[in-house]
Amino acid sequence: MKLQILSWLTGLSGFGLLVAGVEQMHRPSAMIIAGLGLLAWAWLADRAGAIQQFRKRG
Repeated sequence: MKLQILSWLTGLSGFGLLVAGVEQMHRPSAMIIAGLGLLAWAWLADRAGAIQQFRKRG
């Protein structure tokens, strides 16, 4: 469980640092990268939820 929490925190901090680094160069690009990253994360979370429901039924 600790490894899972550490993985989440590492991922969030990496995402934040990526957006902050891009923001230092060009603010609108940072917003685009943040939006794309959040869309990708939502897609992965939705896919993982669908797989769990499929396994639960089958």
